[in-house]
Amino acid sequence: ITIVWPCPLYFSFFATFKSNVEMKRFARYMNIIPMQWTLENYEFTLNNAAAPFMNMVVNSFIVSIATVVLVLVISSMSAYAYERLEFRGKEKLFWALFGLSMIPSVVSLVPQYYLYDALGWTNELICLITPYLGNVFYIFLLRNFMHGIPKDLDESARIDGANDFVIYSRIVIPCMVPAMMVVALFSFTGSWNDLMWPSLAMTSPNKLTLTSGIRLINDSYGGRYERTLAACMLAMIPTVLLFLVARKYFLQGLQLSAAVKG
Repeated sequence: ITIVWPCPLYFSFFATFKSNVEMKRFARYMNIIPMQWTLENYEFTLNNAAAPFMNMVVNSFIVSIATVVLVLVISSMSAYAYERLEFRGKEKLFWALFGLSMIPSVVSLVPQYYLYDALGWTNELICLITPYLGNVFYIFLLRNFMHGIPKDLDESARIDGANDFVIYSRIVIPCMVPAMMVVALFSFTGSWNDLMWPSLAMTSPNKLTLTSGIRLINDSYGGRYERTLAACMLAMIPTVLLFLVARKYFLQGLQLSAAVKG
């Protein structure tokens, strides 16, 4: 399975170095490796005036980074409230929100569009950031991770006069770095690779993100798949690099008991 699964990726990578004529002859020759290598597809992708590639890259970074920062702040604060604070109906509210998250997002696309249109946010980058800030799955993930942090740390800090914000920012957050890196990775890749909502909410080519704007790379007659694949290969670079940097946090454990004085 490990050998077979990346085969489409290998084909896509080598296809980006083929000419259109060679791509059309693939059904006859079945050659994965290009017979004549060319960088024309990458040059066309980077210099296409109809689909400003670098502008779409900038939009994708703005949307993805803003989403990651706001998701980390909102999700970690919400997780702290549900795990460490006591208020009436806490568990019922949490599981009610968790149940609502089971509804497929595609069901809410039309009312979501009308809501943002009424706010005047359509065709603006803010409408690509705000829909994903209240993700209950991230709150659930961080809350479960926070459950393993000894509450003795909180009690020791309260004895020293710390309030909830100090405990949250100086004790809980440093212990939750691995879990927050996982949330950051998920939210970044989810925002970067989002296709359906940006394609619906954005109409100006200068406001499109990279994933939704790749379809403009192909010409109006279609059939230039090597150009589209070249754009896809370039679009993969940030997420691959992010995964290589953050992968160690998936399996990293914490020895928190050493921080509690007997």
